[in-house]
Amino acid sequence: MTLVNFEKELPGKTIRAAFMVEPGTTLVLRGESGMGKTTILNCIAGLARADRGEISLEGSVVFSASGRVDIPPRERRIGYVFQHYALFPHLSALDNVSLSMPKAEKEEAMAFLERFGLGRQADRRPGSLSGGERQRLALARALAVHPRLLLLDEPFGALDRKTREATYREFLALRRDIDTAAILVSHDRAEAVLLGDRIIEMIDGAAVEEGDRWMLS
Repeated sequence: MTLVNFEKELPGKTIRAAFMVEPGTTLVLRGESGMGKTTILNCIAGLARADRGEISLEGSVVFSASGRVDIPPRERRIGYVFQHYALFPHLSALDNVSLSMPKAEKEEAMAFLERFGLGRQADRRPGSLSGGERQRLALARALAVHPRLLLLDEPFGALDRKTREATYREFLALRRDIDTAAILVSHDRAEAVLLGDRIIEMIDGAAVEEGDRWMLS
């Protein structure tokens, strides 16, 4: 289980997150642009540092302000699909996946590409792939680390409507096959309802689950 309970100070705003995510479920953080959704993901991933609170993954604390714990991003074993994918443009699809793995194992990386229907594109660079193929490559790279938690920052926003609907189906099929907890950021209500097991609406920079037990003291 993932437990999130922290605050992050930004100029003129305090971002607050307090919720839990159970294995095999997808929690959607929904809200308009500028609410702090990406900041929350970055703090969980270790790419940004919260100012107060604690984050734990499967019972292991990866961040604690009071306990002075701040595990480096790579050691947190979190898969992250960025909003614009953040693929390495100078590397092949195969290398994009294998370099995310601890030992850069190309045989296993190839298996992930095959799983996502990208086996024939293994030697191609991201710039020569379609939008849907780049999205699947980013997802394959995120899962190749065998993550304890999967983070997805509006991963479908750059796709056209037809491709997006097909990718929704692929994502739902994938979620049935893996037991990893996931946090999906979206501003689209229909997308949130379709893909999420639970939805937290962000209000004034706060993503807080109902119930005092998840609140910062």
